[in-house]
Amino acid sequence: MIDGLKVPEGVGQTALVVAWMRQMESQRPDALFQDPFADGLLNAIAEDQSFTEVSDMVTRASSSTREYPAYFAVRTRFFDDELLSAMRAGVRQVVTLAAGVDGRTVRLDCPPGTQWYELDLPDMTAFKDALIAHSGLAATCERRGVAADLTANWTDALREAGFDSDQPTAWLVEGLLMYLSDEAGDALLSGLSALSAPGSRIMLEQLATVMLGEEGKPSRERLASQGARWLSARDDLQSWLAGHGWHAEVYSGADPRIGHGRTVSRLPACWVATGTLAQRADADPAV
Repeated sequence: MIDGLKVPEGVGQTALVVAWMRQMESQRPDALFQDPFADGLLNAIAEDQSFTEVSDMVTRASSSTREYPAYFAVRTRFFDDELLSAMRAGVRQVVTLAAGVDGRTVRLDCPPGTQWYELDLPDMTAFKDALIAHSGLAATCERRGVAADLTANWTDALREAGFDSDQPTAWLVEGLLMYLSDEAGDALLSGLSALSAPGSRIMLEQLATVMLGEEGKPSRERLASQGARWLSARDDLQSWLAGHGWHAEVYSGADPRIGHGRTVSRLPACWVATGTLAQRADADPAV
């Protein structure tokens, strides 16, 4: 029993389904990564009687998403590689927005001196902190969980946790933008860009617009059963990022160039992007 632990509702619970997919990938003989945190998380849920309802939800949702787990494996490996590339280039400050139950702070080989800030809502941050303590896994960086609402003034909370805007940052925005309105997504990008020193890197994901139409209806219905809803999508990530000073490369989630030999289902249709900032943006970071 994990005393006092409560599984966040809505979007937070979708993170458990993705954790199951990462656990499933880790068990493959040709796994693109290993995720011991996902394994420990799902074992804790399965073994704890207080999590019976959530465990059942993960089982139901997982059985209905077996047609495209390869996408989540490819997405994870893509961002792993980009983050490690940034750290090899000298970046020692990483920020994950809407970190959920991501396990990179205990599984990636971070260079000494790496500070990693994981932002999420207070209930998810408390849930994650307790799970990490329960797992017994050692962080490979200096991890700091930061409770913040990413649709409000999250930049102050980040600074108060020790973030240094004069140092290059690697930003990870994975599984977040589609749950924000277009306006909130614009504000988020403006805020992080204004906090970014030259040489910063960004890695992000967004839905393709087809997912908000008829073709994406089955995926939206499945998501609704988990208490969540997509609010935005876009097909112009490269120009959108360029408008905030980022020089970016964008790939379809099914692009064989990032697939490591995996065949990725056409749905869910998503974009992943990675970019570098040459000059600090002028936007007001108080979003």
